Amino acid sequence: MNQEKIGLKQLFLVMLIFEIGTTIIHALGGEAKQDAWLASVVGTLFGFMLVLVFTKLSGDYPGNSLIQIIQTILGRFFGYPLCITYIIYFISQAARVSRDFAELMISTILYGTPTMIIISSFVAVIIYTLRGGIEVFGRMAEMVVPVILIILFSTWAVIYASGVIDLKHLTPVLGTGIKNVLNTSFPTLTILPYGELIVFTMLWPALKDNRRVKTVGMVVVLTGGVLLTLNIIGLISVLGPQLYGRINVPLLATARMASVADFLERIDAVVILIMVVGGFFKVGAYIYGAAVGTAHLFKLQSYHSVLIPLGTIVTSLGFIQARNLVEHDAIGLKFLMTYVHLPLQIVIPCLLLVISYFHKRVKPLVKFKNDNKCTGVEKSHNVE
Repeated sequence: MNQEKIGLKQLFLVMLIFEIGTTIIHALGGEAKQDAWLASVVGTLFGFMLVLVFTKLSGDYPGNSLIQIIQTILGRFFGYPLCITYIIYFISQAARVSRDFAELMISTILYGTPTMIIISSFVAVIIYTLRGGIEVFGRMAEMVVPVILIILFSTWAVIYASGVIDLKHLTPVLGTGIKNVLNTSFPTLTILPYGELIVFTMLWPALKDNRRVKTVGMVVVLTGGVLLTLNIIGLISVLGPQLYGRINVPLLATARMASVADFLERIDAVVILIMVVGGFFKVGAYIYGAAVGTAHLFKLQSYHSVLIPLGTIVTSLGFIQARNLVEHDAIGLKFLMTYVHLPLQIVIPCLLLVISYFHKRVKPLVKFKNDNKCTGVEKSHNVE
């Protein structure tokens, strides 16, 4: 398959907006109440370890995507079903994020609009962009993401200036207990958002300098972890620990409360903009991962030919996967977290890394023994 390339800065921005774009508007770690920010810090530490696994696995097989790595390590018989599983996983994740985006649009600015119309329009724009190549996707991030970060910082500046912040909501520290903080940080705040970065094992081969993958991954986790933790601190300081965990989109509620001199208010529209941009790059990364994986698995010349069929599947799946928002959230937080995200984002990558380690240790020994046998045979012939 023809390989496209993406720049270092572009990869960093795509990964960063993927990590924080949709996550930042939700109530992360609500179970830990006022200690949610501590759970976020611990989750970031776990995130570092998890991304180290991803980057090590990718670094051991430079230029190969996760699908190619699995086939190399496990062979075709065991690797093929696992590759299919990951492709389906990327598709289902794209569908879930698309549904999240549609539900937010319907509940805020597009009242009464059919869910299918919103999802199909959203996915169509993403497919159009990806058909231009990963370079176009990266250049879009280079143009859009800095603006979104400026908007995010400006939003919080307005919120702080409005005087709705009360840091007493953050006390008592560790009031819920260290055990609750640890249970919240792993696996929930490790999987969301750091475990999701596994999809970038499909994109890292497109980086112009593959040696910088580990550095980019670590900086993204650090930057995203700091931004998410500060965001949680701000949200709890405004809403309080009880209300923070009950609201589906706390950043939106917080933005609606902000008002400066009865003039600068109703800034909740910028939260919608952040969600749109974050959802765009998140769904785009998942669809790209599924498309490249399909192309590698079936030896296609280009992934472009499967983008439209994948877009159709994502649109349909996003519409039918749940009857309403409550069911949608319940599936994501209960079933998928334990039975899908945990094995595919953490368990299997760690097992692949262990198998790869022993495979690389055993293979040279076998080769060395075979060479010695051949040398011994040659010597016996020479003696005769």
